[in-house]
Amino acid sequence: MIRLMIMTSHSSGFILVWIVVAFSLFGLSSCSDEVVTPQERVQVIEQLQQARQTDLDDAMDTSLGPTAEGDYLAQAEKADSAIRDLNQHSNVPRSEVSAALFVPPKHLSPEMRAQLVEKLEQARALDDEKWHNNLGSEDEAWLTLLCDIQSRRATRVIKKLETGEPVSWYEINDAMTTPDEIP
Repeated sequence: MIRLMIMTSHSSGFILVWIVVAFSLFGLSSCSDEVVTPQERVQVIEQLQQARQTDLDDAMDTSLGPTAEGDYLAQAEKADSAIRDLNQHSNVPRSEVSAALFVPPKHLSPEMRAQLVEKLEQARALDDEKWHNNLGSEDEAWLTLLCDIQSRRATRVIKKLETGEPVSWYEINDAMTTPDEIP
């Protein structure tokens, strides 16, 4: 699982975007057991409402194209879902909130594209390592197929990032994910 969070700061007419990529590999998530506390709930809901509104506003920007529109609408739905969950349940995982707070940037700078390519190459290397570590196991054929699929996803997204083609955040996240361990 990959979590991408972007914080924006408007100053001097440009947007500074930081991408924090937190990896949770092989099905292990350090944040999966942590939940939003009742004391944090009101502030988190306000942050989610702001993220949702930003996503909806950005989805209306026709200059960004249909790929970005889809990303923004999907993120707005995640924020809506997290808000509903926080209003209805007491045990909402922080991972759900973090995923919903992510607002995709309007544009990827060459530096950001290079960072994403590097992360995708690392994910692809982990897929290869996983495949090599499981050679000769009873699940070798299945794992080979999964790792091949992930490698192709990563390669496709890397190509899009390197050539400046539109690429959705769903595709990026999906390509960075390493196949789960097979029992």
